[in-house]
Amino acid sequence: MDKYKTLPDQIWTTQISRVNAEKRLINKESFFQAINIYYSCLTIIFSILALVNKDEKLSLMTVFMTISLLVVILYLNGQRYLEHAREYRKNYTELQKLEFDLKSICDDDVESIKKIYTKYCDLLESSSNHISFDYYTTVHGSSGEYRENRWKNVRVIYYWNVCWRLLLKAGVIILPVVLYVICEVL
Repeated sequence: MDKYKTLPDQIWTTQISRVNAEKRLINKESFFQAINIYYSCLTIIFSILALVNKDEKLSLMTVFMTISLLVVILYLNGQRYLEHAREYRKNYTELQKLEFDLKSICDDDVESIKKIYTKYCDLLESSSNHISFDYYTTVHGSSGEYRENRWKNVRVIYYWNVCWRLLLKAGVIILPVVLYVICEVL
């Protein structure tokens, strides 16, 4: 019985981490759609500026941006972020049912606990795993003893991941402007 003592925490942690994975993928899809629109608009603006000013460097940059945009759009469409998010939703919904089942049985009903444990393992196997950042987000968003026992181990890694992601997004946003400035300076 002792070996199943952590099962409620395991199920809850996996479930919330999968919820965080779904949110992360939906946000990633939204960001990439916005970036595609942003880059497309900038490419059009830069093309018009290159045409009006007869700027060959800027014209070359817009050709590079157009080709890069095409490749990136094709790549990102192949990633199927929303489809993966739906798979996480299905998985964490099943984990929620499992959590309810576990709460409804007696602590001494070892057979039922074993069945739930087996179902939990099957659910883990049936879905791709979330990334570590989803777990760190789970710990960050939790409270009480659960957070106290885990937060000190993941705090630095969590904030590093948050900063890294923000810097990467900012870099993607300002990259075309930096390229434009470089084209104008050279």
